[in-house]
Amino acid sequence: MKAVVLAVGMTVVLSACGGSGDGDAKSKSSGGGQGPLTKAQLTDALPEGADLPGFSAEPQSLPLLEAKDVVTTGQEACRPLADMMSVRPRLPRRAMVWATIEADGAPASAPPGSVTLTSHDGDIAGQWMTGLKRAVADCTRFTATSKRGWTYEFTVAPVPLERMGDDAVGYRITNVLDPSGGGNVMSVVRTGATLATYLLPPSENGRPRPVPESVAAGQEKRIRAAAD
Repeated sequence: MKAVVLAVGMTVVLSACGGSGDGDAKSKSSGGGQGPLTKAQLTDALPEGADLPGFSAEPQSLPLLEAKDVVTTGQEACRPLADMMSVRPRLPRRAMVWATIEADGAPASAPPGSVTLTSHDGDIAGQWMTGLKRAVADCTRFTATSKRGWTYEFTVAPVPLERMGDDAVGYRITNVLDPSGGGNVMSVVRTGATLATYLLPPSENGRPRPVPESVAAGQEKRIRAAAD
């Protein structure tokens, strides 16, 4: 599996979004007046090196998810959360790119985080945000199954975010088998038709670590610049 994973004694994919297609065709614009970016534009918007304050970023060329990573849940209220792990979610993605990110000064043993950029047709990015907000509010625990062969139970808790982008939602997701109970924090920030999803492990004291406002602002500038 070529993805950033959640270390829980066993590895469970917790990615931002799976992508399909390269997104090079044009389509109508979405919220914020910005149409969907192509894969090339998303790649231009990816951070590298010290582009994001306090972090070191490394763009990845291999796919984040594979064809086997079809994740489902029987709990309808939790479907958007399972879709975040799935290569085949209910709401499609036009294009997807990703990079690993590591906090400056983090110990060598610390797992990396990630930032994933996805573009969406029409108002689909907005629909993603609406679905995730409802799921974070209504879904505290759910079971997900992947065609890769795993079935795990997760707990979910909301994580407040500063005002970011056009819209934002944060939550902590933890595999119940994780002996540390740490989980990961997912921060999803919408800029027009693009979603930037940050996956970060907890801080050393175990507290949730959402994406810093300065990082989200820097990435938003890169997304808007790539659209010009």
